[in-house]
Amino acid sequence: MPKILESISRTLLKLKNEFVYQADIFGQPPSFTVLKRSKYTTKFGFVMSILIGTLSAYYLITEITSMISKSKPSIYQTEIQVIETDSYYLHNENFTLAISIANRFSEPLIGINKYFNLNVSQCNRERIRNPSTGNITVSLKCIEMPIEPCNMSHFTTDLQQEYFKTIRFGGVQCINRDYIKANPPVLKGQLNALEYQYLYIQFTACKNSSSFQGCAPQEEIRDILQAGHYNIYKSDYIAQLDHPEEPYKQIITNEFSGFSYSTSKTIVQSYRIVQTATDDGLIWDVENVWQNIQQTDWREISDFYNQQYLILHVIKLDFKQTNNIRTYIKLQTILGKLGGILQIFLMVVTIILKPIIDNLMKLEIANSLYRFQDSSEKKYTPANSNKEIEGSTSQKNEKLNKSVFETFLIIFGLQKEKHQQFLRARNKIGKNLDIVTILKRLQEIDMLKRILFSKEQIEIIKSLPRPLIDKKLFITQNLIEHEIDKEKANQINLSPLQSEQTRFNQFHYFPKINTVQEKQQIDTNLQLYLDHCNVMLINNSKDSQKPKVRLQSILLKCPSLPLCNSQIIKCDEIEEPVYQKTKK
Repeated sequence: MPKILESISRTLLKLKNEFVYQADIFGQPPSFTVLKRSKYTTKFGFVMSILIGTLSAYYLITEITSMISKSKPSIYQTEIQVIETDSYYLHNENFTLAISIANRFSEPLIGINKYFNLNVSQCNRERIRNPSTGNITVSLKCIEMPIEPCNMSHFTTDLQQEYFKTIRFGGVQCINRDYIKANPPVLKGQLNALEYQYLYIQFTACKNSSSFQGCAPQEEIRDILQAGHYNIYKSDYIAQLDHPEEPYKQIITNEFSGFSYSTSKTIVQSYRIVQTATDDGLIWDVENVWQNIQQTDWREISDFYNQQYLILHVIKLDFKQTNNIRTYIKLQTILGKLGGILQIFLMVVTIILKPIIDNLMKLEIANSLYRFQDSSEKKYTPANSNKEIEGSTSQKNEKLNKSVFETFLIIFGLQKEKHQQFLRARNKIGKNLDIVTILKRLQEIDMLKRILFSKEQIEIIKSLPRPLIDKKLFITQNLIEHEIDKEKANQINLSPLQSEQTRFNQFHYFPKINTVQEKQQIDTNLQLYLDHCNVMLINNSKDSQKPKVRLQSILLKCPSLPLCNSQIIKCDEIEEPVYQKTKK
């Protein structure tokens, strides 16, 4: 049982470690450097980066300006069928209604309750279902609203005052302003809705009755109402969805229809509810909803005079409703678009520039690793190489390119000989960077270790401590590195023959060189290293107890090789061994 728990515990620990490993999005993979830099940069790439950054900044500034000014909304429009609707109240501020009667010469007729009658009513039609029988009972109730001659006090908004300041008010009739404040007209629903409310305007010839005897003679009424115009001043709305504030604008229009004493006309005027929902938040959703009505239909139906009315005008709601959804671009959308545009720019530029920049990098690496023979330089063979070394004078090492212009000529193949040299160097670099080649080199190193060292020496090498970085030698090491860099800079332009001659001048030349290092010499070096470690250990523990440790512990505490702090050998200065034929 404990083994099972231990196995489960190990499994959970592995799962935890794997989860932490996979969830860490900031984990940094190891990276290589190129020419002592984390990445290879060119002036051409820098200019293109500045250009792309400038275009991106311009786009970002333009979009943010548009977002703040709200000048480019995204608009979606849908229509739905409505039967039951909310009540839409017609106040003096959002709706205008004024009626006038004119003769055939467009002169106003003044004679209400003498030549004609004009009635404005609010009608409410209800359907009531009997719960026991399920029968529907329809009730219609119309309430007449008092009207009076219009004056400027009936119009309170700037739009109304601007429009009616040029209108002659003699025969224009308006709903009583006190009544409309207390009982505003209402539009609601459709004819088949449970509650249907509409406006009912009736224009009739004056008739005497038992309760009223103030009408003119019928011949006079017939003569005056023989022909004329029925005029109505009403409100309407136009959509202005590009405006950042209210998405509509109220206007006042004048509709007129002819009438005759011999005909009866029915006018059906429909208004559609337009609802606009606007999300004007910069980052989060902030929704505002506006409602208005727009005239969608004006239908006239004429028939013979029915002795009841000359004009019957019905104002109602349309059976459709328009819903507008208006949104403005948000900051996160701008940043997302910017990222997409950057990806497109980078993709296009990378397709064009990446081969060029890759060749520029390979050319600079090739200049650092190889020497290129100029057409004016003599060729040499292994047979006369010793004579060339002895008699060679200081000659400059030829780089493949001498200027930026020549660099592009070489890359694009306009200088064929140098282009072929570059291709050979590039193929060598690519081969050396191949992972299979690197693994083969590591295998060769392991094989050389097994050939050169004994088992005891290999064990000692495995126990060697890590190199010590001593702060006391920091200045000395910097000076040595500076000298090495200086020497390398002096020798970077030397040809292979000149480089060999320089080595012979700087150091003593031994004509007889052992091709294979003997194991006795390796043992001597290891013994020197161990002696140095013992000296360092005795110096560090002079005032402490006498050390009695094993050889392996001593090795782990050793700082470095005896000459490692005084002689610095850099990796880029290690040359590959050149195969030489043995002398017979």
